[in-house]
Amino acid sequence: MPDPLKLVATEIEDMQILSAALEGLITSAGEMSYLRPARAFTVMGSRFRWEEPAAQDEDSKSWHRIRSGVYIGDVIAVKASGISQQRPREVLELLSLSTHVGEDMETEITFNFAGGGTLRIKAECINVTLTDTGDAWKTDHRPTHETAPLADQDN
Repeated sequence: MPDPLKLVATEIEDMQILSAALEGLITSAGEMSYLRPARAFTVMGSRFRWEEPAAQDEDSKSWHRIRSGVYIGDVIAVKASGISQQRPREVLELLSLSTHVGEDMETEITFNFAGGGTLRIKAECINVTLTDTGDAWKTDHRPTHETAPLADQDN
């Protein structure tokens, strides 16, 4: 089994890699924290291990998940739509991350969830880290999604 991932994103191309690694992340509002004084936002969840060779085989049934944390630094503001803090255990499945970088390098990172929920994080720059924690476990389910409209991403 591959080693746990630790990915650092500082450029928009890095965010595309992070988005692919995080597709299918299962989380909840209770696993998200905005640490305003530290200007940081964190998300914990159960990540599907796309980097494993078996992940590409729809018939494999030899798939794994692992607990993962996402840290976003230099955060200015956070806005959620379609995600209720009143239901901290409601399951959210991540479809993708979208990233937009303005002329002044100010960045908007959007977490696009199944069911239409979004989380928009405004930051001074791209400063994101994905870290796997603990041991992976076997799962019988491989994420599959209908094509959904997502926020634009710069290239």
